[in-house]
Amino acid sequence: MATVRPFKGLLYSHDKTGGGYSTVVAPPYDVIPEGMRDELYEKSAFNVIRLILGRSRTGDDEKNNKYTRAKAFLDEWQKKKVLVRDAAETFYVYLQEYKYRGKMLRRIGFIGLIKIEDPQEGVVLPHEHTLAKPKEDRMNLIKQVRGNLSPIFTIFDDADGKVTGILERAVKDSDPVIDIELEDGRHAIWRITDKGSIGGIVSGMEGKRVFIADGHHRYEVARTYREALKNEEGYDGSADYVMMYFADMAARDNLTVMPTHRAIKNMPVSGDDQIKERLAGYFDITECGTLAELLERLEAEETSGHAFGYFGGDKYLFLKARSKEALLGLIAEERSEDWKLLDVSVLHAAVFGKLLCVKAEEGNITYVKEPEEAQALVKDGSHAAAFFLNSTRMDQLRRVAEKGEMMPQKSTYFYPKLLSGLVINRFSG
Repeated sequence: MATVRPFKGLLYSHDKTGGGYSTVVAPPYDVIPEGMRDELYEKSAFNVIRLILGRSRTGDDEKNNKYTRAKAFLDEWQKKKVLVRDAAETFYVYLQEYKYRGKMLRRIGFIGLIKIEDPQEGVVLPHEHTLAKPKEDRMNLIKQVRGNLSPIFTIFDDADGKVTGILERAVKDSDPVIDIELEDGRHAIWRITDKGSIGGIVSGMEGKRVFIADGHHRYEVARTYREALKNEEGYDGSADYVMMYFADMAARDNLTVMPTHRAIKNMPVSGDDQIKERLAGYFDITECGTLAELLERLEAEETSGHAFGYFGGDKYLFLKARSKEALLGLIAEERSEDWKLLDVSVLHAAVFGKLLCVKAEEGNITYVKEPEEAQALVKDGSHAAAFFLNSTRMDQLRRVAEKGEMMPQKSTYFYPKLLSGLVINRFSG
């Protein structure tokens, strides 16, 4: 099962960051829009955006491109002691405090390394399909920087509280080495270097399986990259482990999962009346006056399942499934009932696939976190319709992942995201 270990991470030097850690960190690369990337570039000459999502330039070629520039920045920052490697093997406690639906919440976990395992071992369990283009992008990057720039977000079951107890004691007994307030809340890091606590975390993770929450593409790339390095003469095994963040899925309120809504560019079925006609045999359909009213109705069905919202530019429709069995009968995929009962599976396989004939191909569906953004994409004419969902529950994710099944793309959105730039794992070899 899971083999974890501490490592000597690269951290920004407080003396060199100028405006502090808040100027050099960034969200994960895959949630950064173009405008935000420009803002991050302006914040600091040392912002991690130059590593994780560098700009392309006119005239880029195989020897000079955003990936080779990321390596050059990383080399330079280490040489100038902007990034400094810790002297001791360390687990890094990562605490986030944030507001969600009017409540203050906190999430605690740790950053460490985990041994990369083959899929059949069932140690690191994905739950979503990956796409070729993001994997190619991350592979080009890891080949140059030879390291992990951002932690993969995973969850595990710490029912006895052994690992979480060690993390909480570290937070209570020492001061954080990084402590910043950003728009999405507080992000703080503590070091764990004493042998007793390290041994407790290592033994506490033995026999565990971890579930990937965010970072499916990066984990697949890390595994493929390791296999390639095995053929290199003198390979020292340094890429056999990958940097991960581990959070307890058993702790109450430790995880917040938000839905990802869908905006559709091309709809074979157009017009609210035709939508109603296609769906009326399977859903009770109620017109709502506003998006807020639609979302309120949707949230009220959060635990019952198979409720959706629709906006086609004119009317807001609340869709509530009449019969679970009837919907399941539309799903032709040979999957478990747990997979078929997911709202995202019903939406993609039954509603899109059978009732509305929407092509769920790359480029036709835009995935957005904020419902207002999905609404805006329809109003500006770039998309034909928007569909709104409730969150996938943790118990659903676990059951599907344990069966080795993959959910449709963007089935979960864990909030808040982990920052890039807090800790970097650069391979020694």
